[in-house]
Amino acid sequence: MKTTHRLTEGILIAGAAITSSGIAAAQGAAADPWKMVPAATTSCFSYDGFSEKVDTARAAIQAEIDKQKTINDAARERFDNMDIAEKAQRMQAFMMKDPQAAMKMLQGEQTASAEGTAAVLEASESAKRLDAEPQSHQASFRAAIEAAARPLLAKQDQLIAAKTIEVGEAAISMFTDAADYAQYQRLIADENAAVEKACAPYFGPNGAFHKWLASYRTEVVEKMISVADESDIIGKQMAAMDLPGGGYRSTGPMEQTLNYIQKMRVVWDVRPVKSQPAVELKK
Repeated sequence: MKTTHRLTEGILIAGAAITSSGIAAAQGAAADPWKMVPAATTSCFSYDGFSEKVDTARAAIQAEIDKQKTINDAARERFDNMDIAEKAQRMQAFMMKDPQAAMKMLQGEQTASAEGTAAVLEASESAKRLDAEPQSHQASFRAAIEAAARPLLAKQDQLIAAKTIEVGEAAISMFTDAADYAQYQRLIADENAAVEKACAPYFGPNGAFHKWLASYRTEVVEKMISVADESDIIGKQMAAMDLPGGGYRSTGPMEQTLNYIQKMRVVWDVRPVKSQPAVELKK
């Protein structure tokens, strides 16, 4: 009976940890927040609708987090108000019904805790390294597109200086010849094409920023999600012992997905605006 008594105490401590640590998982299937995340665009230019998609996804996931936190708070309150003797009775009943399963759950929780701590530390180290990389990529990216655009911008300036007149009191520069204006438009198209070519190694398929984002997801986000997923062990304990979970589920996966979206939004905001004619043709 001493062994049984210790096992009861261990499971009771595990149950108490549910009320204090806030890592209890859902009883029931959790929605996949990744389904809300848009694929990272390979377009070089901003104002392509991608930022709006990211913002919509971010708002939707945040709403789901807020909704789940409300459910969690209510479930925690019900559990906290449950009599400790009843908790112990429920846990002991489960242990007596299937002591091997109870011991496996308890051992699994202890293993998950150790592995979770190691995963968090590893993810934190990866985050420090990866958070510094976009700055270097962004500096190289800006230098590349500026170098690509520079000669074409110079040609545009030369054409404007030679072929435009100042019109009205505001002295607005305008082309007077349709052929000159068409040449100006071609130079702008050439500028955009040159910028897009220089942009491809960064934002094109398999570009530097896409590789960075994939690394951030694998080395940071998914490791942190795996820690949250380990809390399913506690959820199984609650379900097995018929504890009043009431839909309690860790918001960790959703919060890490939101972190991923925010990183993507910041990095992709460095993309330039597609050049448009700044000088018009005089009618």
